[in-house]
Amino acid sequence: MTENSFWTCPPQAQVRGSGQYTVTLVLPPFLDDAAELPSNDPEAAREFAASFGTVDAVLEYGGERNISDGFALTTRDDLEWIQVGVWGNVIGIADPALADEGNSWPVLEQVGNLAKRFPGAKIVGAATVDCGAVHEEAAWVVPGFEPVHSEGWPDGDGMPPWTLEGDPGAVLEACGVTARTAKDADVPYDPEDPAATYWGGLGELILGARHPWRRPQVRTSAFRVRHTHAATDLMEEVWIPS
Repeated sequence: MTENSFWTCPPQAQVRGSGQYTVTLVLPPFLDDAAELPSNDPEAAREFAASFGTVDAVLEYGGERNISDGFALTTRDDLEWIQVGVWGNVIGIADPALADEGNSWPVLEQVGNLAKRFPGAKIVGAATVDCGAVHEEAAWVVPGFEPVHSEGWPDGDGMPPWTLEGDPGAVLEACGVTARTAKDADVPYDPEDPAATYWGGLGELILGARHPWRRPQVRTSAFRVRHTHAATDLMEEVWIPS
């Protein structure tokens, strides 16, 4: 596997900001009452990593690590690492290529791609990036409903208006997520004000007990990847100061 990439900046270029960026799939049957996730399957994780829409090739296997370990984004090299887990009928990926500043909507693109590959799955994606101002994007696909997409700047004075598509209320009701559920989970939810709502947190509530990312000891597989040309260009725009 060649090391050639699409970067135009050097490996030690400094990264600005921080964020969280995940997509999670739950394949039927939906066993929402399961308290524990099965062990990670490294081979299945590698297969999923290689097929993910932002990835051009898997270059290196970095072993297993706890979800809580993550990757500190310091230099450009750190942007090449992703975490992937396959825990039975649950699949998750954390990839900095999902971060955006309102121009490309990579979360919506990848959630849409996965919905075509895995019909019948619940799919929740969310990315938050703070590079001086916070930008959020979230997308949900739940069988039987139109996709929900939310995107904008929570503190966005002077920023473009918030984007909200689909019927989030209907999706939340179908998944048993109420205003009380959100309040008990400390997830801000205001049906009248999308900018005051934490859409990533609502996505976690949709998946319930099958959501992996707040389970510190759950194991994932780490991979260094070559991202696609488009994903690399977006990461340079978002993460690398000009």
